[in-house]
Amino acid sequence: MGTVLFAILDTASHLNASFKIAHALQSRGHQITYLAKPSSEKMIRVQGFDFQARPEEFQQEVLLRKVKYTEQVIGRMEDNFLKMNLFDEAISLINPGLVLLDTSLIYYTLHLLHRNIPIITVSTKVCQDKTEFIPPFQSGYVPLKRNLLTWLKVECIWAIHLLRKQWRNYRDNSSPVQISWFYLVKRYLRQTDPKIDIKINVKRSSHFGLKDIPELILSPRHFDFPRPIPKNQMYMGPIVDVYRKEDPNEIAQIGKILSDTDKTVYCAMGSYDIRHRLDRAKFFVKLINIFLLHKSWRLVLSLGKNLHPSGFTSVPDNVFLFQTVPQLHVIKQADLVICHGGMQTVTECILLETPMLVFPLNKKLDQPGNAARVVYHKIGLSGNLKRDKPKVIEEKIDMLFDKKDSFVDNIKHLKRQMLISGDFEKGMEFIESYMQCHASINEKA
Repeated sequence: MGTVLFAILDTASHLNASFKIAHALQSRGHQITYLAKPSSEKMIRVQGFDFQARPEEFQQEVLLRKVKYTEQVIGRMEDNFLKMNLFDEAISLINPGLVLLDTSLIYYTLHLLHRNIPIITVSTKVCQDKTEFIPPFQSGYVPLKRNLLTWLKVECIWAIHLLRKQWRNYRDNSSPVQISWFYLVKRYLRQTDPKIDIKINVKRSSHFGLKDIPELILSPRHFDFPRPIPKNQMYMGPIVDVYRKEDPNEIAQIGKILSDTDKTVYCAMGSYDIRHRLDRAKFFVKLINIFLLHKSWRLVLSLGKNLHPSGFTSVPDNVFLFQTVPQLHVIKQADLVICHGGMQTVTECILLETPMLVFPLNKKLDQPGNAARVVYHKIGLSGNLKRDKPKVIEEKIDMLFDKKDSFVDNIKHLKRQMLISGDFEKGMEFIESYMQCHASINEKA
């Protein structure tokens, strides 16, 4: 058995999405090490995995403390990417037999191509490749029919999306305070090793893809719109561990306010993207005012780490504000979940059979596309975070309560498809066979 190195984006959702695979590999005798920022160490070690700190030269927040201007940080980050190697120290210490690399960090693949170490990329989102009749996941369009009109609509959405993406790359490349990773990869290939031959796929929802490297998609295949799967990709979801341990103190605290009689709504809008902090706060005020008029409804509101309950005034007795909650425990007890459409929360709601009302928060991420899929599968409704008036939100909540049985039936059907697919087991078999194949090739060499 070998050592597997996980290089995953340092967010709770991405790390949580990887833990089921890591535990499965660990149970089969593999050693698991995560290469991450120090802020993620506790979360990783609690799961029983080894931790290796990402070099400071590749931590933007560390560089910010060492230089005076943001422009200097960007220059240092670019120079470090071109002249140094993210994986040098980790490889020398643990000699991994496989690296699982988050597609959000796809550009660091170049630092591994010299190493003769097998690489598999992992994506927490739905398939990102351009496909007929399937819009990019930044779009909330629901392709209900496969006809000429739908095809034209989707092609137009893709054309606009790819032009905007190209423009952002160009703009960031010209900016002293932004990094265009696409152009930086081109510089790396041109300046560092022009002999490296990689096939880049730019027709993707975000970032770029590598056609010759396997990609595991950690979202559930049956949650996506029906589509052909590219040859180098494999769906492996659902990978959410709904049996993971949560803080017993938080469970005890939240248990005192959950009711079997009142209709309970749980709302969480994430806290990763601090740029949308004000949008979240305004939306929470809308919800609080709605529940002020509905005393038989109960709201459990998870504000996130950068908002505090003390910042909200005139909170009624049926509204409970927390910075964090034991999410799985609350979803199990809730009649409805209001969320921003993050893949982890959506998958948890499906597995725990709770309908959703999705208000995408960040239109540049997969949240609009996830909301569209929730509507497509009839497992919930979606809304517009900024435009929907309190009355509209109230009507949607009421509709989900009135037709809860129908939504739950649809969720149960989708859940059965996901659980009997065997996609996770197939993915695990692929990972191990991929490692063994490369180990055999290296032995012969």
